[in-house]
Amino acid sequence: MSDPIPRSRRIHFLRDEVFRKIAAGEVIDRPFSIVRELLDNAIDAGSSSIDVHLEAGGLSRVRVVDDGAGMDCDDLSLCWQPHTTSKIDSEDDLLRVTSLGFRGEALASIALCSKLEVVSKGQGAGPAYRLEVREGRQQSLEPCQGRPGTTVDVSELFFNYPARRKFLRSASAESGLCRSAFLDKAVAHPAIAFRLFIDGALKISLPPGAAGQRISLAYGPLFGTAPLAVSESSGPGFTVSVVAGDREVRRRDRRLLQAFVNGRRVFEFALLQAAEFGFAGAVPGGWHPVAFIFIRIDPSLVDFNIHPAKKEVRFRNLSDVHHAVVEAARQQIAAEPASATTVSSFPSAASREHAARHTHVGRELTLPLAPDPVPSPPNDGAGIRFLGQVFGVFLVFELPDRLVILDQHAAHERILFERLSVRAPEMQEMLFPLCFDVSEEEESRLETAGAELIGLGVELRKAGARAFEVTALAEHFAMIPEEALIELIRGVGGAEWQYAFRATAACRMAIKEGDRVDPVTARELCAQALELPVPRCPHGRPIWHQLSEESLRKLVDRPIDRQR
Repeated sequence: MSDPIPRSRRIHFLRDEVFRKIAAGEVIDRPFSIVRELLDNAIDAGSSSIDVHLEAGGLSRVRVVDDGAGMDCDDLSLCWQPHTTSKIDSEDDLLRVTSLGFRGEALASIALCSKLEVVSKGQGAGPAYRLEVREGRQQSLEPCQGRPGTTVDVSELFFNYPARRKFLRSASAESGLCRSAFLDKAVAHPAIAFRLFIDGALKISLPPGAAGQRISLAYGPLFGTAPLAVSESSGPGFTVSVVAGDREVRRRDRRLLQAFVNGRRVFEFALLQAAEFGFAGAVPGGWHPVAFIFIRIDPSLVDFNIHPAKKEVRFRNLSDVHHAVVEAARQQIAAEPASATTVSSFPSAASREHAARHTHVGRELTLPLAPDPVPSPPNDGAGIRFLGQVFGVFLVFELPDRLVILDQHAAHERILFERLSVRAPEMQEMLFPLCFDVSEEEESRLETAGAELIGLGVELRKAGARAFEVTALAEHFAMIPEEALIELIRGVGGAEWQYAFRATAACRMAIKEGDRVDPVTARELCAQALELPVPRCPHGRPIWHQLSEESLRKLVDRPIDRQR
């Protein structure tokens, strides 16, 4: 007879407090989750103005103040309990949800893992009331002084979840996540005034306006001074608006390619892919457009009830929506001047990136937008004749006495490396500092390397225990993705780290294998490569291979024509 099943493996009912903690952890996992959920409630309440206050990145306190509809005493006594909501009544309502919140989980989850205080007053003549809840238990509910609207104050986050609390990041890193959640809501609802206060200081103020105006204020330096273009398309039961800058506004990642459906930021790859397809031909390989996609759709055609944080969405007519996004993106391209045919491959540095910290630097090397290069003139006056690109890797040139086969990435990489080695960096202060955590060893190395980093073009500031912020950046580093830049900075110290820093930066910025190169750029690249003091990339690979006319003739047994 087999051994009985151990008691620990028998099926049993979870205790209510355990089940509720598991459910709460699906909705609230760090401070930005609280910001997201409280903003949803404030927007649903019809607010015209919303303020968010953070202390220690939300680790100490998150406070959201709105001027919306408010709650009376009865509503306040129920609002923090599980599965209580004013937004739906029946199962059928899930098929046509028009509010941002509807699951009745947010305040209940917050109340279970923090100290929750809510002060609310309706728009009528009645008094305001204050509710206090701690660890999922009501402590008090009493009249108080207050203005119409609701103030939600969340403190002591995860005081009863020590395992969850120890996995939180530094205050500066959590603050950055909260700011991103704040901007997501602000961009999606431009008619509402939003303000963000961090540790008592006003950091972002966004008055009401149109979508393009809101994006310009939220991410202004990214787009420069040019007005944003808005294009629209539609289909059965929905409309699509795409807001974007000119063709030179682009990134190496998709962080500023964003999609919003009925006022929610969603992470639906099909929508982002549609925008990229629509902008194809205007954005070179390896880059992604900066664009904001806004979709208003009949609630019966979309389902948000598939993720606790409502980040995912399902469409009944995804193919129609996909087509409309592509069409709206293509309208943006068609509306631009025909002269805008090339883009910088060492682009407008503070190149529109690092969360709104970019200005145009100018053109150094160009890449074509058209799929096929235009015919090359015989030569550029210096005896360099471009013959073509081979296998997406090599550029082939005829010189008066030889044939040169150039590795486009290796050559560009070495050119950039030499510039980084001799050019004094022009630093630009970042609108939003780039925050990151470090180990104890990395913290020690970075504290002693501050002056050397500034010499390279990176200015750091201590942002707390084992945390730093990049506060200023040289223009030539601005196009490097944030994750790659952080890894470069983490590698400071050790033998020849400055060489490795420049080499890695040059590699990241250089033309990549598979990038199409137009004839003008190709000849410019060849001319600069032939003048390099070292004909190898910073990692040691040869930049080119050359064949003399004599060796080529010998290969095919053709005599050398001495009369030429």
